[in-house]
Amino acid sequence: MKCPFLEEVVVRYCQAYPVRKMIPCSAEEGVCVGDGHFECSTYKEMARQDLKMKEEMMAKMDSTSQEYPSLKASSNFFPPYWANICRPSNCPACIYRNQCIAAEGKWLREPVLVSGFIMQRGLHFSRAHTWAKTRKADAVRVGFDDFAQKLLGNITKVELPEKGSALKQGESSWRVKCGSRSADLLSPIDGEVISVNEKLFKDTSMINKDPYGNGWALTLKPYNLEKNLRLLYQGDEAKTWLENDADRLHRRVEKDLGVTVADGGKLIEAINKKVPAKEWKKLVEDFLHL
Repeated sequence: MKCPFLEEVVVRYCQAYPVRKMIPCSAEEGVCVGDGHFECSTYKEMARQDLKMKEEMMAKMDSTSQEYPSLKASSNFFPPYWANICRPSNCPACIYRNQCIAAEGKWLREPVLVSGFIMQRGLHFSRAHTWAKTRKADAVRVGFDDFAQKLLGNITKVELPEKGSALKQGESSWRVKCGSRSADLLSPIDGEVISVNEKLFKDTSMINKDPYGNGWALTLKPYNLEKNLRLLYQGDEAKTWLENDADRLHRRVEKDLGVTVADGGKLIEAINKKVPAKEWKKLVEDFLHL
C-alpha cells in the first residue's frame, strides 16, 4: 500500500536549455503546449542557432564540393543514396566508412548540440568525458569534452604529465584547477605521452573556449588502441550517452542540491560558483571519475 500523501503528476521539460527546465502541463499556465511557443524568446534563439548551423553547413558543402569525385566516376565506392542522404545529413559513419570519401569530408567534423552541450563528431568519448582522436597509427590526441569544461567551470591552471609518462585507460592522467578547487582527468586510452599542449600553461582559457581544438591536452603513443576504442563511445552511441548524462546531471543538481534550472540555462556554466565545494567535488567524482 503506497503512502496516501504521495502525489503523482505528469512532468514536461523544455529541451532548449542545457539542462531540462520543467514547464507547466496546462495551456493556461504557459505557452509551451500551444502555438504560443513561437513567441518564446528561448525558442526563437534556439531556432535561429539551428538555422545558422544548417546554413553554414550547406555553405561549406558548396565550397568544398569540387574536392569530391562524382558518384558516376566511383560508383563502386558509394551507396546510391550518398549524394542525397549521407552528405546533407552530416552522417557520423556507416558500414561504408572505410570506402566512403564522405566519411573524411569537412562537414563530418562539424560539432553538434546535444542537450545544450557541444559534441564533436569523429571522436571517441570515455564515460569520464575525456576524448581520443586518432591522428595516425602511432599518435592519438586526447582532451576533455564540453560537458566536463562546463561542469568544472573557469579553469585557471593545468598540470600535465611529463613526456615519456605511461598512462592507463581510466586512470588519473592530468589535473586542472578552478580557483581553489582541483580535479583529475582520466585518460581515455593506454599510451605513452609523446607531447603535451604547452600553450595551456600560458592560456588555460583555451580549454573552456575550444575543448576539442586548441584546448587539447596530450598526444599519446597508444599501447592497446583497438582494444581501448571498443570501450569508448562514438557516433549515435556517444550522442545517446551524452543525452543521458545531461539528464542525470539535471536530476542531481535540481533534486539533490536544490539548485533551480530556471535561470536561462546558465546553470551548468556557473555550477562551480553556485554549488558548495563539497558538493562540487561529488559531482566531479560522479561524472568525471567513472
